[in-house]
Amino acid sequence: MRTFTDSRGHEWQAAAAFGSHGAVQLIFSRRNGDELRFCDMQAETLHAAEQELASFTDVSLAKRLQYSEPWR
Repeated sequence: MRTFTDSRGHEWQAAAAFGSHGAVQLIFSRRNGDELRFCDMQAETLHAAEQELASFTDVSLAKRLQYSEPWR
């Protein structure tokens, strides 16, 4: 899990998790809020996704957050 701040100053946590149909997704949850968002990751395993997440900069996480979708 990673914590980062978006361009508006909101703090988010990002974590890799299995989504529907076995896809690996990046899940964003806003701290001190109730917003959840997600986007797909290219990784084929959860371990690979966690390694990829660890390599992301805060800027790249904020960019992925911009293109993420609301959790349904």
